[in-house]
Amino acid sequence: MKKRILSFVLTINFLFLFLFGRLFSIAVSPQTASYQSSIRVKDVATVRGIIYDTNLKPLTNDFYTYTACLKPTTNTLRILNEKSADKETLEKASKGYFLFLPTETADFYGQTDDIKYLPTFKRYNGNTALHIIGYTDSSGNGVCGIEKYYNAELTNCGGTLSVAYSADANGRMLTGEDIEIRDNGYYDKDGIVLTIDKDLQLIAENALKKGNVQKGAAVVLDVETSSILACASTPTYDRDNLGDYINSEGSPFLNRAFSAYPVGSVFKVITTAAALENDIKISNFNCTGSIEKSKNTFNCNKLEGHGSIDLSTAVSMSCNPYFIELGTKVGAEKLLHTAENAGFGKSTDLGHGYFTDEGILPDISELNSDAAVGNFAFGQGRFTATPLQIAALFATIANNGVYNKPYLIKGTADKNGALSPNIRTSGIKVFKESTCHTIKNALLKTTTEGTGTMAFSSLFKSCTKTATAQSGQYDENGVEIKYCWFAGFFPYNNPKYVVCILKENGISGGMDGGPVFKEICENIYISEELG
Repeated sequence: MKKRILSFVLTINFLFLFLFGRLFSIAVSPQTASYQSSIRVKDVATVRGIIYDTNLKPLTNDFYTYTACLKPTTNTLRILNEKSADKETLEKASKGYFLFLPTETADFYGQTDDIKYLPTFKRYNGNTALHIIGYTDSSGNGVCGIEKYYNAELTNCGGTLSVAYSADANGRMLTGEDIEIRDNGYYDKDGIVLTIDKDLQLIAENALKKGNVQKGAAVVLDVETSSILACASTPTYDRDNLGDYINSEGSPFLNRAFSAYPVGSVFKVITTAAALENDIKISNFNCTGSIEKSKNTFNCNKLEGHGSIDLSTAVSMSCNPYFIELGTKVGAEKLLHTAENAGFGKSTDLGHGYFTDEGILPDISELNSDAAVGNFAFGQGRFTATPLQIAALFATIANNGVYNKPYLIKGTADKNGALSPNIRTSGIKVFKESTCHTIKNALLKTTTEGTGTMAFSSLFKSCTKTATAQSGQYDENGVEIKYCWFAGFFPYNNPKYVVCILKENGISGGMDGGPVFKEICENIYISEELG
């Protein structure tokens, strides 16, 4: 009995050892290793979060190209030969490797069971809002604009598109197997929503081209909120050939809408507001063509003078002596205070460290004579401002004295493309309604019979102001470079849009900016009427 039991135990142990050894050999065999590592995952494309306009129209990722996924079959090899594929591609296909080939269409290699086409995003399609959006580097990180300052958010919103397939130990696809498409958030719709209106942006960009503004900017704001609806800058550059523009003349990478320049006569709106807010008036001013302050003579833009004029005519005809006299009566302190309340001398924070230029407001110590104050009163001297700041000033007048800080970020979009708007702070009342009403009427007169008549439209009434600022800089022909401005809002009765134009090295604000202002406003008006 004991021998039988011992024999049985030995037999059981032998069988156990045999099975263990067999399982071990299977586990470590090349065939099993190949099976265990047969699933290969290939990343086809990665994507950043979408940048949207205010109406949730994509400004990036709005154009598809395709990636063709080709199984290594005899049929695929035949098609590749017909398409004159390169030697390396043909060699990979003949050896059994799965192929990923970029293509512009979803039928380039035909429609067969061996080929699948995956839509893949092209980040940029054209140069709309180029200076606002910016661009990314070769690693996919933002270099400038929204791409830079919201890099983390756009990266986190991104996703990956992958393909999984069975392959042998050498990476060759196993015959008879299919592929698995893995979408890890690649087609999600989350991203950053701007206040930019794509249609208005295109109108502004085209108007600058049509107006031959080779160096300059155009800004369009919403009157009620000062949201930035359009922001165009020239010259531009090509994202696909950045190296060609590094040393290019004209600083094409500079966003001139956010850069500070000498301002000139558009500042007369501030001088007017300061006088009205402080009940300071000039009665029976006689412009003779010049005025003297602190032994300094200042000339009028009309050498023979305007004669006897009131405030409305002085604004509409942009009479320098009138505002020099008015500014000295207001005084340096009140002028500076009014300018500060309207946002001058302060940069605009567009979010995440994206700051515009702050411009220069002179210090009170610099305005130590009537000549210095008078010079400041019509926007000359060290004073500089950005087109965005000038647009915000005119939005304040159009908005009955309520100043809103301009902003660019409307909110975020979730993976389904639904907007989550940012919370906005309320505007600040900086001018009386009566002040704004008086200025509006004077600006209307500028368009109808003053220096802004080149912006006059039969479609609507608009309020405008011109400026031609001296720079103290001269070109190669010894001609002084002038900064020409044209700013205003429309319609007069119920203002909705502010438009500000800057042109470097122009002739005059009225001649250079008026037609561009008119082009933008009429196209906006027509698009809304027909829409």
